[in-house]
Amino acid sequence: MKFRKENGKKTGFATAVDLTPVVDTVFNLLIFFALSLNFAATSGGINVKLPKASSAEPVKAEQLTINLTKDGKLYLNDKVITPEKLSEALEKNQDKDSLVIIRADSLVPHGRVVEVMDTVKVKGFSRLAIAVEHTPSKTEGR
Repeated sequence: MKFRKENGKKTGFATAVDLTPVVDTVFNLLIFFALSLNFAATSGGINVKLPKASSAEPVKAEQLTINLTKDGKLYLNDKVITPEKLSEALEKNQDKDSLVIIRADSLVPHGRVVEVMDTVKVKGFSRLAIAVEHTPSKTEGR
């Protein structure tokens, strides 16, 4: 302990505050939040919480990706698009054998997903996939 001396007498404790622990704590919090933001980034920057399925298989080549977010936005290859423009963009695509992947948030109504699937099929695309998050089944891991 440090004591102050006045005229040679010990009169009390020193009142200096050490800020080192506070600075260390703030620095650690800053690093934690910076790293958390890096890991929170999603595919293409579009926040879509995919439904889970144990039978999910990885896709080798992604040609066209359609994202449906819970707030009602529609994206084609990471660009916001209206349903009418989606129809036009799919019509302009010459490669009708390319795989179209629909990434719909688990909170998007089923009818909305079916509308997008119908648009894709009407425009002549025969290969269609719905993206899901893989979760191990109860029988896996035994």
